[in-house]
Amino acid sequence: MTSRNVARIIFVILLIGLSAAFLMQVSSNSVPRFEHADKVVHFGAFFILALTFHRAFPIPIWLALVLLTLYGVAIEWLQSLTPYRDASLGDLIADALGASTYYAIAYWYYRKQKKAK
Repeated sequence: MTSRNVARIIFVILLIGLSAAFLMQVSSNSVPRFEHADKVVHFGAFFILALTFHRAFPIPIWLALVLLTLYGVAIEWLQSLTPYRDASLGDLIADALGASTYYAIAYWYYRKQKKAK
């Protein structure tokens, strides 16, 4: 099994897990909270999702960002359909920033590596 196939399996598992987590009902009493904790979670989740997506599917950055942002839109829309979750533009922005930050770091890193050669 190639490393790309392993990355694809990890990406799919992560995608399913995050989708379930973003759509679950969360008791606010059971989870320690700080202001904007959900934005930090969205940012981190999409940063990791972008990392695995990048390893699994070597497509242009702009297309990857469009696809990941559309996934964020879909999650927010699905949350709006549940009685216990709300859609949030702030969450969508955190999603897009998480993915964009990963790709900015990856771009900088690969460019630096290329210069070093």
